[in-house]
Amino acid sequence: MPPVTRRLLSFLSDAPNPTSDVRGPLERPAFAGRPERKGVPLSGPCGLVALCFMLPLLASAQLAKMSDRTSILGHPITFDSAGHVLSWHQPEVPGAGYDHVVRLAAEFFLKRCPVDPRTGLPLYLVTSSFSKPDLKALTYTGDVWPSTPACVHAGAVESFAVGYYGYTGDPACLGVVGKMLDHQMAHGTTPTNFAWPGVPYASADPFAATYEGGMMFEHDGSRGDGLHGIEPDKVGELGYGYVRFYEITQNTNYLQAALQCADVLAAHAREVKLEKSTLRFSTADQSPWPFRVNARTGVVISDYTSNVLAPVMLFDELIRIADRVALQAERKAAYQAARDLAWAWLYSRNGPMKTFVWNGYFEDIPNDPSCANRVQTTPGELAKYLIRHPGLDPNVDANVATLIRWIATVFKADGWDAIKEQLWCYEPMGSHTARYGAACALFFERTGDPYYKEQATRFLNYATYMTLEDGFVAVGPNWPGAWWSDGYTDYVRHFIDAMGAVPEWAPASENHLLRSSSVVQQIRYAADSITLTTFDANADLVFRLTAQPARVLVDGQALTVGARPAPGQASWTPLPAGGVLRILGAPGKTVAIAWNPT
Repeated sequence: MPPVTRRLLSFLSDAPNPTSDVRGPLERPAFAGRPERKGVPLSGPCGLVALCFMLPLLASAQLAKMSDRTSILGHPITFDSAGHVLSWHQPEVPGAGYDHVVRLAAEFFLKRCPVDPRTGLPLYLVTSSFSKPDLKALTYTGDVWPSTPACVHAGAVESFAVGYYGYTGDPACLGVVGKMLDHQMAHGTTPTNFAWPGVPYASADPFAATYEGGMMFEHDGSRGDGLHGIEPDKVGELGYGYVRFYEITQNTNYLQAALQCADVLAAHAREVKLEKSTLRFSTADQSPWPFRVNARTGVVISDYTSNVLAPVMLFDELIRIADRVALQAERKAAYQAARDLAWAWLYSRNGPMKTFVWNGYFEDIPNDPSCANRVQTTPGELAKYLIRHPGLDPNVDANVATLIRWIATVFKADGWDAIKEQLWCYEPMGSHTARYGAACALFFERTGDPYYKEQATRFLNYATYMTLEDGFVAVGPNWPGAWWSDGYTDYVRHFIDAMGAVPEWAPASENHLLRSSSVVQQIRYAADSITLTTFDANADLVFRLTAQPARVLVDGQALTVGARPAPGQASWTPLPAGGVLRILGAPGKTVAIAWNPT
């Protein structure tokens, strides 16, 4: 989220200052032993008085009227006959803008990221966000705001090591993501003698090459987590990223990091017991893992987060590959127990699928003990996960439809097909708009309901306008700064997910792997062939190709290519230009597609 909105909203929130909220005979969770910082109080009457004087100054520093009814961030708006926004790039070609902005953002992130002159590191390792003087400038400056490494690095695995690598075969994806994860493991992991040992920090001070929790604003409602503060849901997110990157590279360092994250999460899972009486109110004051906790002491800083999906995804994946990584029976049982506990809570009378208290995700939001804030990230990601794993929910279609409609009802921008981030930062943003569009695209693929395809088109089209020609991805239409999460690692993947669900949106003049149910370890695009290797056998794969191939081989054996998908076979669906090749349960790991009949 852009810095000023969060800072302004922290003045207005009722969240208590952690100096009075959690200090006592126990160590202050976020900043024990650190000197009190002097300055303007950030809560109470003095804070409100300060707000009156500082509001115009702070707002003018970051907010900028860069969009109106004719242009968004310098891109002239093109409307269709119904008055809906079309993509700014080749608006006459459905989906052309999606590939275009993905390439612009990826090339910037992977190959042209600015370097911090203080540390010599890429800005994405030491900042959460960066800016430039105006829309046309090509100079970039890191912002002074708590950085969010675990979230950014986990998203980089999905957007680049999984998504963009399969889509293009660009080896820079694996090199850059590997360096990000290596840096986190070496410089952003809690010590082994902590109560939460060997897990990643979710936040850090700006320009800090070593992560220990964001301390710069630790007196401001504990935003940034404070010294030794961690977020268990981000332990799950990056743990899942670690195991996925292990599957790609077979480097066991990443597997061990993933297992450590899972071990610690399983050890700290809490059962949230339900009231026996059906006449009692449901409660939303505690979740299976807290939102914030002091990793050194184990003292809880903030008790509730709705984001149990991230740890569940980590557990699910480790359990799935248990035999292949020789996971001990005791470990597997512990993971299964913690996973089942969290999933049961999610759907329980106290869980967010019933209460819709989707709260506790963003690293730089102050503590929110009353759970007043609402976020759309967690329900949006849950909707996508349920679509991909429909067997997890017997009422999957009804529940996914409810999640999608709730997001659109609560967070849709007035007059535009855009999604706002959260109630405490009620601004439309590109990544969240793209997430909603991708969820709708996936649900259209599952249900065939044209409403969701139209929603996906409209929102994804709007999200393209955040990307400028130099690859700078602005946060939102009136917020010209860029965030590494919102603009890159939580932006690129949603367009690739959407093209995988609706392959006609991928470029007709190029060959691309749009989706694989298994991570791709290696892929090579040549003029007359595509070859790839997956981690799993029996993967489902979707390609957009310029022409029907002459041969489709899996582990050297030719597959029958029919008109309809069948297990262990390939199918070809022609489009006005080229078509879609699907392989359902590829009977092996090495796939070769060739246009040369010999």
